[in-house]
Amino acid sequence: MNVRTSAPSPTPPTPDPATDVGRSNTRGYGALAAALVVGTPLRGRDEALTGIGMALDRAREHHGTAVVLRGGPGSGKSALLRWTADRAVTEGWQVFHLAGTHQGALVPFAALRSLAYPVLNTSPDLPYSLRSAFLDAMAVGVGSSDALLAYSALWQMLFAAARACPTLVIVDDCHWLDPGSARALAFLAHRLQGSRLVILAAAPSHRHGPFDGDDVKEIVLDALDDTSAAALLADHHPGLAPLVRSTVMAAAGGNPLALLDLPAALTSRQRRGEALLPDPLPAGPALDRALGGRFRELPADTRTVLSLMAIAAGEVERKLVNSVAENLGISPNAIAVAERAGLVVGDRVLCFAEPVYRSVADSTAPASLRRKAYAAWAEYGLARYDALGHRGRADTRGEDTAARLEALARAATTRGDWNVAVRAYQRAGDLTTLPAERTRRHVAAGSAALRAGRPGLALALTRESDIADGRSATARTLQLVRACAEYETAFFAEHARRELADALKPGPVVGADVRDETVLRLAELSSLLHRPGPARQALDWLDRFGQGGAPLRIAVTAQLAATSRAAGSRAQLHEAADRLDTAQGPFDARELVWLADTALRIDETALGNHLVSTALRRVERDDRTRLHHCWALQADLMVSAGRWAELRRIAPSRIEAAGRDGLARRGVDIRAQLLMVCSYQGRRDEAEPLLRQVRQWGVDHGSVHHVQLAAHAACVMALAAGDETPADVVGLVALPVADDSLVSTVARRAHVDVVQAALAREDIAGARRQHDRAVELGLDQVSADMAVRVGHGEALISAHAGAPDTEDRFRRAHEAARKSSCPFDRARLALDYGSWLRRQRETSAARTQLRAAHDAFARLGAAPWRERARRELRATGVSVRDQGAEETPTSGVLFLSAQERRIARLAAAGLSNRQIADQLFISPRTVGSHLYKVFPRLGISSRRELRSALRDFDDRT
Repeated sequence: MNVRTSAPSPTPPTPDPATDVGRSNTRGYGALAAALVVGTPLRGRDEALTGIGMALDRAREHHGTAVVLRGGPGSGKSALLRWTADRAVTEGWQVFHLAGTHQGALVPFAALRSLAYPVLNTSPDLPYSLRSAFLDAMAVGVGSSDALLAYSALWQMLFAAARACPTLVIVDDCHWLDPGSARALAFLAHRLQGSRLVILAAAPSHRHGPFDGDDVKEIVLDALDDTSAAALLADHHPGLAPLVRSTVMAAAGGNPLALLDLPAALTSRQRRGEALLPDPLPAGPALDRALGGRFRELPADTRTVLSLMAIAAGEVERKLVNSVAENLGISPNAIAVAERAGLVVGDRVLCFAEPVYRSVADSTAPASLRRKAYAAWAEYGLARYDALGHRGRADTRGEDTAARLEALARAATTRGDWNVAVRAYQRAGDLTTLPAERTRRHVAAGSAALRAGRPGLALALTRESDIADGRSATARTLQLVRACAEYETAFFAEHARRELADALKPGPVVGADVRDETVLRLAELSSLLHRPGPARQALDWLDRFGQGGAPLRIAVTAQLAATSRAAGSRAQLHEAADRLDTAQGPFDARELVWLADTALRIDETALGNHLVSTALRRVERDDRTRLHHCWALQADLMVSAGRWAELRRIAPSRIEAAGRDGLARRGVDIRAQLLMVCSYQGRRDEAEPLLRQVRQWGVDHGSVHHVQLAAHAACVMALAAGDETPADVVGLVALPVADDSLVSTVARRAHVDVVQAALAREDIAGARRQHDRAVELGLDQVSADMAVRVGHGEALISAHAGAPDTEDRFRRAHEAARKSSCPFDRARLALDYGSWLRRQRETSAARTQLRAAHDAFARLGAAPWRERARRELRATGVSVRDQGAEETPTSGVLFLSAQERRIARLAAAGLSNRQIADQLFISPRTVGSHLYKVFPRLGISSRRELRSALRDFDDRT
């Protein structure tokens, strides 16, 4: 019998102000909602707590309701109930608790018995018939007709209790309620309006229960985001190493219980990052209690398949699993059992419904099932590579599981499936009893982990390796892996230079050959140390042994001679980009990052944006090295392109993510670019702590590059404030005098700042030395951006000296600025040009330049420079309304030339570069060059987005 529809609904008693004692202390609406959120230890649950608090606050005004928290096991439902109950008591509520249990599910009204006598004591005036019906129901259970009397008795007792004081009924584990208690609570939940009574219940996701219906408010507890998960780990496990922290977060998938329990199952050395982590992570006792029973109840065949999935990182193709299962004599229905239990989802590719299930499946499996799963996974992987056309693997029939796993690892290495290779080599090593063979396989796993962009794991895999023969292939590989992994995770410039140079030895290696990674890291040190030696060593290695493809050679050359060989690098980059636009291109994410870094060094901002965007689409989820490198390059490109508001918005989370992943240097790179934005925008309060952090990191880790970046930011802040820039600060960013010194990107970008600082000190000779050195190095030929900077500096020197050709110099710089991709450089030139024109009494021309500068600074949010332009405009008789410091959004398409608009519209219509070139009588390369410039100005990264971007422009015009 459905009591919700057949039972008459009693009329709620009218509230009596004279007896409604609880109302005298009622707070304003929203008070309890705020009290629940303030000081909560529950990370990431502010929205849920606010929803609960609002329901409680409304109940004070006689709008009682039922609220159901829905979430999976370990999502924190019970913790939310406990916190809410504690805060409600503090705020003057009376709270009743009941919960379903496994043992009580078959006992009538088992759950309500904990509620019966406390509620009866609050209702001495309850009619005898209702009291009797209720007590009989609690004692022995009753039929449906008497049950309605019991439900009505419960309703009236709680309503009376709520009249005296706001009342909260906490119901945990709704899915284990006995039928009688569930029906009674359902009867109550839909009759709360007009009362000061709230039912707060916890129920599993996607399962029907007593609180279904329109009258019930549902709050779904989703997985915690990365920020909340990291904060929860920091609260309860503050000593975790970065690699351990990121591994736990990935395994937990935002499940709060898993975040608390997985680290508890590790040893102290594993938590500190001093010992290799098991894969998957073992489930701790709390996870075992919450979820272990669901896995142990499954048939043995199903548990074997789940162990296979756990070993294969949680994802497998259904058809190949079925094939492998058939070879092992496993029932074809094994997967279906797991799917019906809600543990596995997917169609063609199967995966665990929750990431934490992977750990529980592996931890609850007996050792015999895991050994069987290891062998099955090796066969599964080899069968998969056979299906993909891999040939040439040795016949592994009759060999032990470790040998089959190594065969799988070699096949994965051949195909570039680095994460599969890591797991296969690692598990082969784990199953090996001979120490030398175990070390060899773990070192091979480390080399694959390095190629997969997981330096922390590579270091952990090789940390305990000890090789007697230092000339063996294993020893060579071990040295390469450690040098590269420490470069990413524990960077110290001089130590890295020695280790990387020593690791480059000819001869065979085990696992993946990571010498190209070593060569590039060695070359990068030239940019960080401002010394050409490391890059020369890297280039010599490439010349001697002929290793590495075109992207590697382009990148190494750019590290050594970005300015002197800019034209050649630019031609090679555009040729690579032309190849990239055909079919998916021949380059993987790693090579795309190398090319993007090269584009940044020769000021090819538009092409760099295109390469970084493409690389980000191809980077694997676990490839943290490449991901963070892309983010650092993207931050640098955003500064050049004037996308400052976007960088300020995304930088904090990316800096935090770099710290979590143990890649602090990439976080410092982004922090340095954020520092430059704050310096340009005049945000001194934000810039100064960033400046100290970047400078100190550079000093501590031996990075001259970061010290120079901090000096450039200090120089910009001094110029923006009108202060005199200290000579030692200017000296750090001035162009080098020695012939064998590298010209860093920082020194190139700071050229105008150095000239202006020298002129401000009346050091005309110093300004001329800076300009002459730039001309001697050919910096004006490096890129359009540098041509503007060199021309701007020359015009400033000429204006300061009162030379008669000053106007010609400003005009040439202004013409060159039309090709520049840096809006801030263009605006500064317009400001200085306009200021000079005003002093020459050419008011009309000055206004044009100054207005353009003012508007550009306003869009960028560069407040000090905007104020300077405003003062200059006022001096010409133009009054400009003072806008906020933040930039105003402007459609990038408004700044496209007529030719760029034509090309963009043809590309949006679906024409290829070749077809567009034929129509406009230009080369396909020219078309591609225009599109690379158009995309970042429109804020897009692909042709697919062109149509909507141009449609927005049409709507505006």
